Amino acid sequence: MNTWLPRTRWQWLALPAGVLALLACLLLGLFRDPQQTLLSYLFAFFFFTGLSVGSLAVLMVHALTGGAWGWYIRAPLLAAARALPLMAIALIPILACLPTLYIWAQPAAPMHDHVLRQQGWYLASAFFVVRSVAYFVLWIGWSFAFMRNIDDPLGASRWAASGLVVYALTSLTASVDWVVSLTPHWHSSTFGMMVGTGWILAAMALAVAVATLVHDPNEAATSALHDLGGVLMALVLAWSYLAFMQYLTIWIADLPDETVWYIPRTLTTWRWLAWFLIAFHFLIPFVLLLSRGAKRRRLWMRNLSAMLVIANLADAFWLVVPSFRAHGFALRWTDLLAPLGLGALWWCVYAGQLRAARATMPARLEDALDMERSHG
Repeated sequence: MNTWLPRTRWQWLALPAGVLALLACLLLGLFRDPQQTLLSYLFAFFFFTGLSVGSLAVLMVHALTGGAWGWYIRAPLLAAARALPLMAIALIPILACLPTLYIWAQPAAPMHDHVLRQQGWYLASAFFVVRSVAYFVLWIGWSFAFMRNIDDPLGASRWAASGLVVYALTSLTASVDWVVSLTPHWHSSTFGMMVGTGWILAAMALAVAVATLVHDPNEAATSALHDLGGVLMALVLAWSYLAFMQYLTIWIADLPDETVWYIPRTLTTWRWLAWFLIAFHFLIPFVLLLSRGAKRRRLWMRNLSAMLVIANLADAFWLVVPSFRAHGFALRWTDLLAPLGLGALWWCVYAGQLRAARATMPARLEDALDMERSHG
C-alpha cells in the first residue's frame, strides 16, 4: 500500500482543495502583492515544517528515555515526521523568490547598507539556498536512518543522541535564516532556542490531541496521558522563559538595532496578538496543567493540546509578519489561503502516514510497553 496516496474520501477532498488554495494564493497573490503573499506562505511553511521536525525530535527523545508516554503518541509522531519530504518541496517557492522576500537578496541592497555588506558572506543567495537544502537533507536523511533502527533500542539511541544535536543546531540556524534574516539589522541569541522549543511543544501537542482520539481509554493510557501533561508543562515553561528572556534582555539594553523588531509588535495593535500568545501559549495551559485531574482526562488534554497547536500557528504568524505591517494588526486573504492550502496537503500526507504507523504498532498500549520491557 502506498501511504503517500489518498485512501479516504476526506484525503481526496483535501488534496485538490490544498492544491487550489495554494495556486490561488501564489499565482493571484504574487501578481497583486508579491511580498505580502510570500510572507503569508513563509509563516505557514515555517509552522508545518516545525510540526514535522519537532515530531522527529520528540521521537528521538523517547528513544533515549523510554516510557509509556512515547508509545502513546508514537504513531502521530511518526506520521508527522514522515511529512518532511512534502515540506522540502514546499520550500521551492521561497527559494525561487528570495529577492522579493528578503531585502539582502536584492542585488543593490548591500551597496547602500554597511550592515548588509558586513553580513554579505553569510546572507548570500547561493549560500542561503545551500543551507536551506542542507537542512532538509539532514532532517530527511536522519529520519530515514533513525526510523530504520527505531525497533532496535541500541541503534535507535545512537541515532537519537547525535540526531538531537543536529536538531538543536539546524533548528537554530534555520529559524535565523528563514525568519530573523527578514530584518537583517536585528539579532537575538535566544531566538533559535525559542523556536526549537516551540516546534517540539507544538509537535507533542498535536500528537497528544490525535492520540486521545485513536487510543482507547484504560489505566495505562491514563497514566501515559498524565506523564505527557507533565512534559507539556515543562515545554510550555521553557518556551515562555526563553520568549520572556529575549524580550527582557532587549528591553534592558534598549538598543535601536534590537528594539526595532519589538516596536511594531508591542506598540501597535499587534500587541493584542502578543497578549493572545501570553494567554493561550502560556498562562491558560500552565494553569490547567497544574491540575492532576485535567492531565488524566482525555477531553481536557485534547482541547488543551489543540489550543497549543493553534497558539503555535499564531506564534509563527507573529514572528514573521508584523515587521512588514508596521502600522498595526492586519490580515490579508493570503494569510488564510496559505495555511489552508499547505495545511490541507500536509494533513493529506499525515493521515495516510498515521494509518500506516498505527498498522505496524501493537493494538494496545500495554502490548507496546511489554515489547519495550522485553527489548530492555
